[in-house]
Amino acid sequence: MEICILEKVGNKLRIAIKGASLPLVNAVRRACYIDVPVMAVDIVEVFDNNTVLYDEIIAHRLGLIPLTSSEALKKYKGPEECANAQLGDPGCYVTLRLDVETGPREERIVYSGDLESSDPDVRPAYENIPIVVMAPDQRLRLQAYARLGYGREHAKWMPVSIAAHKYLPILSFDLGKADKECIECIEAAYPWIAEQMKKLGKGELKITEDINTSALYWCTTKRCGDAVQLRFDDSQFLLKIESTGALPPEEIVREAVRAIVRKAENLLSEIARLRREEG
Repeated sequence: MEICILEKVGNKLRIAIKGASLPLVNAVRRACYIDVPVMAVDIVEVFDNNTVLYDEIIAHRLGLIPLTSSEALKKYKGPEECANAQLGDPGCYVTLRLDVETGPREERIVYSGDLESSDPDVRPAYENIPIVVMAPDQRLRLQAYARLGYGREHAKWMPVSIAAHKYLPILSFDLGKADKECIECIEAAYPWIAEQMKKLGKGELKITEDINTSALYWCTTKRCGDAVQLRFDDSQFLLKIESTGALPPEEIVREAVRAIVRKAENLLSEIARLRREEG
């Protein structure tokens, strides 16, 4: 199996994979959503709140704020170990406090950056997420408890906003057979592809860019005939990962692969146990 990083910009990662099966690539994609633990607010104690939003709405908003989790994976116990832990257990929970009030003529927006964390390694990934708009003479005081969890429990523990794969599109062409209408159709939606085709005249292009090829498929089938054909190589994949900011995208992929390996090992262990019992 061959893996090549096509793009790594901020929270976005695109990978080309060759020689892997569809079930394996899809398993990695799914594991990115549901099997990679990250920190998220789980329980909120509201001590004072006379803002326009109910306690439950504020608690829900806090839960959906991505928290940095790279160091948390090393420092805190996993969700399985913390299932019966006491609230506030330092091995399982990080405490985030919020205490904000406005004066008689003051209005303000409370942001995620106003949260004070007991662990500087676990904090809001973005400081500009609005929580509530406060009118004059209002106060919001609360304490939130964050723990590691999996996306299969709740979406707030999903470390990715996008995890998607597709077969590698390959464009085969012979411009000697193509008419003007065909070239103009491709050029209208994909000018850089049309430019490469003109330079080569004949051959194949592997389309590794992060683009929708629906319009290209329409052009090849409706305007180009046999001169230009678009096919998808089912032995090569393009995997796209966009992190919420809780973890770097490359770390999400590594953790997803480790999760799959653990599941496979557990399955083999269980099969061996059943065989021993059967005698």
